[in-house]
Amino acid sequence: MRALHSYGLLIRWQVLRLQSFLVLAIVVQVAFAFGIVVGYPLLFAEIDEMTLLFLATGAPAITLITMGLVALPQVVAQSRMEGSLDYMRSLPVPRMVFLLADLTVVLAIVLPGVIFAVAVGSWALDLSLTVSWTIIPAVLLVATTSAAIGYAMASVLPPMVAMLLTQVLVVGVLIFSPLNYPAERLPAWMQDVHDVLPVEAMGEVIRGSLAADTFSLTAGPFVLLTGWCVVALGLSYLTLRRRA
Repeated sequence: MRALHSYGLLIRWQVLRLQSFLVLAIVVQVAFAFGIVVGYPLLFAEIDEMTLLFLATGAPAITLITMGLVALPQVVAQSRMEGSLDYMRSLPVPRMVFLLADLTVVLAIVLPGVIFAVAVGSWALDLSLTVSWTIIPAVLLVATTSAAIGYAMASVLPPMVAMLLTQVLVVGVLIFSPLNYPAERLPAWMQDVHDVLPVEAMGEVIRGSLAADTFSLTAGPFVLLTGWCVVALGLSYLTLRRRA
């Protein structure tokens, strides 16, 4: 009961502390999803249905990933530089509860953008998506994994390095990750890299859950993401304990 009470108080604290950021982050997520779904098709004179499906299913995946790998590390790095994160970690609260509260706030931020991306993708691209029951665990796993990796990155690296690295990740996610296009378009060596990294798997679980009739979904991507999630959560937890 004490852990649950602390969990609720930490969520409330983070919402009050970041209330201006939360509103702006939701607006940015919605605009980001809209730009991908509506803006990307303008790059092509003609576009087939398969490409449209990749765009419609890639937008929510990118929304989830960029929040965890880009926005969250910047917030954590900023909190480290201003000292507010050290104050929060000095409170008599279990470290895992502290971490779960932060991840819950991130999930609350990204969900509106994901829902908007799916709705606009279906409407603007005139697609009929076949949503599978796996969409719930897929969204939760992708959001948690990306946020855990971003949190661990911002906790381990120096703040300025972490913030600069997020800018590199934006380019990697948007251009060099097979989220809006098939992996076969990438060079062979880059495909091998994505076989180990979690980004392609994130796109696969979202894509296979939103367009189940078109894209097959296996247990492999879920297993890979779970491994990354466990490692990132463990690293974040150890960092929180070390800085206690």
